[in-house]
Amino acid sequence: MLERVSIPGISSLIACCWLSVLPAEGQPAGIPIPPSVRDSTLRPLYPGAPLLIPVPLTDLPYGLRGGFESPSMRQTLLWNAGATQWADQTIGWLWEGVRPAGWRAVGTYASLGVFNILSVYLPLGDGWMHEEWHRAVMTQYGISSYNGIYHWNIGTETVSVDHVADRDLAELKDRHPADFTRLMEAGLEGETESVRLMRRNNFFLGRRSDYDAVNWWATGLNGTLYIYICSGKDFDADLEKANRNETAESQRDFTGLDFRAWVYDMRHPDEAYAAGPRGRVHPSGQGFDRYLLYSDLTADERGYLRLQAGLSLLNLVSPQMIGRDWLPGASPWDGGGILWNFGLAHHLTPFGYDVGGDILVRRGKWSWAFSAQGFVNGEMALPGLGGELFRYPLLAGRRQLYLTCGASAWLQPEDQLYRTTSVLPGGSARVEAALPLRSYFELYAEADAKTAGWVPGNVYLGAAAQGRAGFQIRL
Repeated sequence: MLERVSIPGISSLIACCWLSVLPAEGQPAGIPIPPSVRDSTLRPLYPGAPLLIPVPLTDLPYGLRGGFESPSMRQTLLWNAGATQWADQTIGWLWEGVRPAGWRAVGTYASLGVFNILSVYLPLGDGWMHEEWHRAVMTQYGISSYNGIYHWNIGTETVSVDHVADRDLAELKDRHPADFTRLMEAGLEGETESVRLMRRNNFFLGRRSDYDAVNWWATGLNGTLYIYICSGKDFDADLEKANRNETAESQRDFTGLDFRAWVYDMRHPDEAYAAGPRGRVHPSGQGFDRYLLYSDLTADERGYLRLQAGLSLLNLVSPQMIGRDWLPGASPWDGGGILWNFGLAHHLTPFGYDVGGDILVRRGKWSWAFSAQGFVNGEMALPGLGGELFRYPLLAGRRQLYLTCGASAWLQPEDQLYRTTSVLPGGSARVEAALPLRSYFELYAEADAKTAGWVPGNVYLGAAAQGRAGFQIRL
């Protein structure tokens, strides 16, 4: 269940007030701006900024499960990030000619705030992606579900994933406890990855982050507040009310408050679904009572949620969050000038949590992203490292291609368990090629493979190889 209440409105208001007082150029004096950004000070053709919108049409083998029950994590991630940035840029473009600058700033950021609130309830928005990432975990096992965004309850306090059978949830928990735990945190995982993707693309493509940052702040603050409220009792009355109204099994959300379920199931991987608190009979007399209450968690579990809420604020730590997109630097090898930036990251995982960060580096046609991670369960902290080369231009005969490739390596808790002291090494690799057909249109294909382990945005916890294809719009 995506708990929204008034959180998006509060988060958007904070973001708009903060960002509207930043310098209009979004950069401190003396920092070299990439040519594509310098040129964008002129009013260009709509929509007016460097932007890459991938549209993956296939994702295999995921798409073969459940009769194409739901789009994959990767598909929804790219669709959400592209739609969000396109809308942000459109709003900014529409206000560009307004004078004086103060009214332009007020109008721009007020419009961005309103859009951010409304988009929560619309397809391709953050709420839609949040629910689709929950659904993807179930779809890989052929479990049917329905995204509550399509109930079209604009302004509702909660959005659910419903039409899920009790027997399917019980079987998933009993047979795949790590996937069941991951199911609970997957929605927030998607929102965090969407922001990371947009920040990376902005840095490499030369796109200012002024407009997108409203969404980033709202997303980050909403995630922090959602984790925090799961540690308290304030919403128990809402869950009890939902139980009274949801007399049919198909009406019920798959879990209730996401992170209560996450911390409980992570701590009880061997407990059968019906043996724990969910073994209570639903107030209607039919099925299980899926929604965990404040009293179902121990004081230690509630404290762990508050810790994660605090750590999730790391997702707000990046100069790009305040419009500083390119920082000047020098290459450690030859002293030549580079542009760089960084961002910290926090994720909930099936075994605990992940904290780390990204460093972005740009020089000429070389664009690199490096990452470092710490995987923490209840017994140990383990390292992970990764790197990616972004859209390196190549010639294939007379045709230009753009190549993206990356690899990562890690140590993670074996079987993705919170209490294990056994360590499992692993790694992943990814390659993507894009073929421009027009100045604004590309065909692309990508493939990735991984060993067993948790990778943000990859639905499979076991070893897997996947492939995708589609097109990209360049604006």
